[in-house]
Amino acid sequence: MNDFIKGICHFGLSVSDLAESVQFYTEVLGLEMSDHREMDAFLHIGTSDVLALIQYPGGVERFDAEMRPKNWGKAFTHFGLTAESVKAVFEFQDYLRSRGVKIVKEAYERWDGASLYFLDPNGYTMEFIYFEPLRDE
Repeated sequence: MNDFIKGICHFGLSVSDLAESVQFYTEVLGLEMSDHREMDAFLHIGTSDVLALIQYPGGVERFDAEMRPKNWGKAFTHFGLTAESVKAVFEFQDYLRSRGVKIVKEAYERWDGASLYFLDPNGYTMEFIYFEPLRDE
């Protein structure tokens, strides 16, 4: 471990339509807006992490041609959002379905908790995951 990197300050995603993405991340996922400008928006994830949404130049058509993930949830590239329990993973899946969000891997229990995978409006794969706390035995 080095002495320089202390954590993740933020991560950024290029998006095809900033307004649509802001709506998804605030209204569907419930993230809180930190700052919104003409070409980008910043949202809080948890207590200290930030997601930056950045309008891709050229809008939807250019984004589709140059950036949209070609595998639509089939590739392993993703980012994970923390769940508070196994039950929460399954309940969140029901909630996402009710909002018309595409589920790419159904919620399932695993040896260390539970997870599910879904897509945002830009085709990015997201995981909602709960890890069981490690137990000293």
